[in-house]
Amino acid sequence: MAAVERRMRRIRRFQPIERVFRDRNNPLENLSMLEIFSRYRFMPESILVLTGMIFDVLDSPTMRSLPLPPLLSVLVTLHFYASGSHYMAIGDIHGISTSSVCRAVKRTTTAICQLLPTFVKFPADFASTQREFYNIAGFPKVVGCVDGTHVKVQAPTENEPDYVNRKGVHSINVQVM
Repeated sequence: MAAVERRMRRIRRFQPIERVFRDRNNPLENLSMLEIFSRYRFMPESILVLTGMIFDVLDSPTMRSLPLPPLLSVLVTLHFYASGSHYMAIGDIHGISTSSVCRAVKRTTTAICQLLPTFVKFPADFASTQREFYNIAGFPKVVGCVDGTHVKVQAPTENEPDYVNRKGVHSINVQVM
């Protein structure tokens, strides 16, 4: 009888283990707009627009069985930007591993940086701009600067939380280059 039990243990050892795939939670469906904004510092519509802009970069096939969806990669990255929390804490909140958070933040940040030329414009003639900055303030090798100020506005009817600054006042961040 002992020989049969040993043989059965050996057979069980080589049987494939059934894998269980969890359904990934989508915070955009489960949280209110204010909760989303407080966690990610973006409104749901803005998050979806950003995800759409970098979807092709993040949606790459893997040899693994369950890659992170692009939306989850963007949410994890925005949560990291907004909170500065440790990867482990962000991973626990989103139900993914610390290493997955690290890869998601790196890939999403790289994809967002590729959008830089679309949204940031530098002067065409660097030499004359450098000369002008040097003549004005004595700064060498400056090709541009960003100045910003918050201009107080009335609370808009749409996407109202997008216009609340860190002091709790409705404003628009005006930047001049």
